[in-house]
Amino acid sequence: MLDDATLAAIAATVDPARVLELEQALIRIPSSTFKEQAIADFLAEYLERLGLQVEVMAVPHPFEPAIVSRQPIARLSGTGGGPTLMLNGHMDPGVEMSGWSVDPYGARFEDGWIWGMGAHDDKGGLVGAICAVAAIVEAGVRLRGDVVVTPVVAHKLGGAGTRALLDHGVRADLCINLEHSNNTIANVCVGVVMARIRVSAPELFFRYSAEAKARYMNPIEQIAEVVRRIGPSLDSIPEGAWMRFAPHPELPGFPTHTFDTCHKEHYYHPNHTGLDTREAELQLQFRTVPGQTIESVRADLVRLLDGIKAEHPAFAYVLDLPAPGTERTWCQDPMLCPAGHPLVEALAVGQRLASGGPAQVGGYGRLGNVGDGNIIAAALGIPTVQYGPGDIRIYREWPTPDERVRLDDLVTAARAVAYATARLCG
Repeated sequence: MLDDATLAAIAATVDPARVLELEQALIRIPSSTFKEQAIADFLAEYLERLGLQVEVMAVPHPFEPAIVSRQPIARLSGTGGGPTLMLNGHMDPGVEMSGWSVDPYGARFEDGWIWGMGAHDDKGGLVGAICAVAAIVEAGVRLRGDVVVTPVVAHKLGGAGTRALLDHGVRADLCINLEHSNNTIANVCVGVVMARIRVSAPELFFRYSAEAKARYMNPIEQIAEVVRRIGPSLDSIPEGAWMRFAPHPELPGFPTHTFDTCHKEHYYHPNHTGLDTREAELQLQFRTVPGQTIESVRADLVRLLDGIKAEHPAFAYVLDLPAPGTERTWCQDPMLCPAGHPLVEALAVGQRLASGGPAQVGGYGRLGNVGDGNIIAAALGIPTVQYGPGDIRIYREWPTPDERVRLDDLVTAARAVAYATARLCG
């Protein structure tokens, strides 16, 4: 085990000039989802120059296999006998919106702020991870455990890069997912599951029999009844109402939901969705709390839908959960790592040393968000936290143009991760 003085010295080795230089370099490389090739090559070369063993992995698009991006897998090998820590972050930026007041790829640095597309979502997180590893290397310290740095593609496609990474066989014992959290340590995060409800009814013209009318409930009215029973988007689902769950104190306001799409065709108009004119379709997503599963959400929805059927015999539904096409994208379990776990404690000490203030542990910094850490924790069953520079609460809304991050916060994150990595793997 490394002593406290050595750990602090490693953290202090983080060079703010390197942090700024790397952050600006990454911002200046456009890297839309499945167009990350240039930034992947840049990072592969950068990590190789640091002395890490680098493999570049091809990643086909999950829905269009002819489209292929790539991502580096970089390993700082240890001497043996220590745990393997994964430092995971994504290379594709957040939603690429118009309306910027500065060049989104200019990497402007002014008054301590760095502006640019992906400045904290998630290029800032990657910079924190890489500069942390650089500090360990340059301090001349050889760790016992391995450190695996995984800049991944296609987070914005439901973590396609991280899922491909795990399918490729990459494994670890611990993980820090470098997502923006205002440098708070998110040991608990919501999950997400998308549902599709399709309803149907026989066509009924204005002249009808009583028997035909008794078998009829307009599909739009069926969807309206589903919406009414579930409740308004983004409202908290009350405990003891239609959904069964145990509230989590770190996730106030959750579980909740939002209605994403609603479709109904009519024979008077061109058909845009391929639905039969007798059908209507609703897609919605839930943000869930620990203890909820796909199976529990499905049971809750079936109970609610069967309740409508009991009151309206003409109500006819088909439930798909997860919604088709989201099984390997936006279907992620909630994430929970005990606050007393050594991973959380090591990062908290690193954060205190790097910032000079208290470390905040809990759901606050990632409230409502999911990250690739959800995928890693569920797939590998390993302790995982989400942590990184950048706070979306500085904006009036998120996503937003004019994304920016403070250099001081990037340096703090790099030093905290350097400390935690050396402590856990040393």
